[in-house]
Amino acid sequence: MIWILLVVALATQASCQRYKGTTMVTKDEFCKFNQIRQWDCEDQFATFLDANPHIERCSLSLPIYSDRCSSLAAVTQPTERPAPCSGNNCKNYATRLSESASAVRQPSANDNLEVPKPSIRYDRKVMDFSLKLFQKAFPEDDTSNYIISPLMVQSLLSYLYDGASNATRLEMESVLQLNMNDLHDIDRALKPHSEQGPITKNKLDTASQIFKATTIELLPAFRESLKRNRVPLDEMDFSNPRLASQTINNWAKEKTRQRITEVVDEQSIDPETKLFLLNALYFNGTWMNKFPKTERGSFYVSGQPPQRSSVNMMFLTKELRNGNTRTDDSANGLTWVELPYDGDSISMILFLPNERFQLDRELRHFTVQDLQTILTEIEQDETSKVMLQLPEFKAESTVSLVEPLKTLGIASMFGDSKPFDQLSSDNVKISDVKQKSFLTVNPHGTVATSVTTATVIPLSITRSLIFKADQPFALIIMDKQNKLPLFFAKISQPLKVKGEKANRT
Repeated sequence: MIWILLVVALATQASCQRYKGTTMVTKDEFCKFNQIRQWDCEDQFATFLDANPHIERCSLSLPIYSDRCSSLAAVTQPTERPAPCSGNNCKNYATRLSESASAVRQPSANDNLEVPKPSIRYDRKVMDFSLKLFQKAFPEDDTSNYIISPLMVQSLLSYLYDGASNATRLEMESVLQLNMNDLHDIDRALKPHSEQGPITKNKLDTASQIFKATTIELLPAFRESLKRNRVPLDEMDFSNPRLASQTINNWAKEKTRQRITEVVDEQSIDPETKLFLLNALYFNGTWMNKFPKTERGSFYVSGQPPQRSSVNMMFLTKELRNGNTRTDDSANGLTWVELPYDGDSISMILFLPNERFQLDRELRHFTVQDLQTILTEIEQDETSKVMLQLPEFKAESTVSLVEPLKTLGIASMFGDSKPFDQLSSDNVKISDVKQKSFLTVNPHGTVATSVTTATVIPLSITRSLIFKADQPFALIIMDKQNKLPLFFAKISQPLKVKGEKANRT
């Protein structure tokens, strides 16, 4: 089982910047000047017009708005379109049409209007960000367990987009990549629907929450954005650290089925906190092919000599989808095996380095193209016999994500240059981003939770593969149906599981 819990805290810093109107503007120019994304342009421009009633549309035929429409009559009058051509007149029709169109004000190079970009599916954006954050947040200690759900970081921070300044929005667009339509699609994908197929034994739940200080007033547009995205918003008195920490921890306990019992303590609550954002992801999966045998075994960590620990080793021999990321005859690359959960729409993909104890090196070189190639091979549904040995284990980790996010290119939201001037008249910035995770794997399945291009040439599938995870290994829990990576993990210390079953709710 897996739990992921992500927390984001915003603290106070002065007043927000106001947009200063213009004499003549079009909707596209307004949105480009303010770096407003195309999908949000209509609503933002309508809000701008509501706040500036002296600016009006000057013509029904042209989308020009101004506070001096009477002086713009010549510009806003539509030019008569040439009559359709016939016979010999057609050869000059294109020229006459072009001349007619040029009489209307055309955008100049200085207008720098937004050029429509090809639409990119949300799953590709999630895969790209997920792998980058996984690698940037990698612990320097190569003996640590490391569990992260980048998707939860990406989605929760994206909810702050409508409150961000222009500079911060640009960074969020570049790094987080998600727009509101993407967030709605992801929300629908992660919520089970009866029309999606037969009910499985798996459970997948998500939840988000924002606690707002009583001392901050959110701007109407941002409050409406939260309402539109169905993010629960409750008030909290952060000047009472005991009550605040108790409320936050109770929320985490409920959403992670009592697995994550403490997100904050009384001492870690900053009385100046203005917003505290959380989201949780819970997954409880039952294996499609359960492990029939468990024996005592050994697990090794690199060292001179390698350090050995005793584990319960699970055994499974089955026809499974598998492959290798190696592109040449070297020892580089990763061997992978897919373990599907009940229903075969979600699976765990296990990774071992081709060169023993070189997992960290290979994970740092793993690419989005590698992952996409693996998913393509899984879709081809070619299997071969795999003799799998996997330790029964549990693992926990707490990862601070401020520095990794800065490295990726989102720095302004943590700075003092009014990064969220559309969120409140108070000046706020993000003070911390943390993700706490818990993962259990046993013969029955998995429970997980957390609170927050070189061409790859796959090797031919061999007749038989021995996949023995008696050294540090990695895993991805993938929603194959929606092509969403839910969890990434590196397991270096498989802690013992004490009498736990994965199908516990």
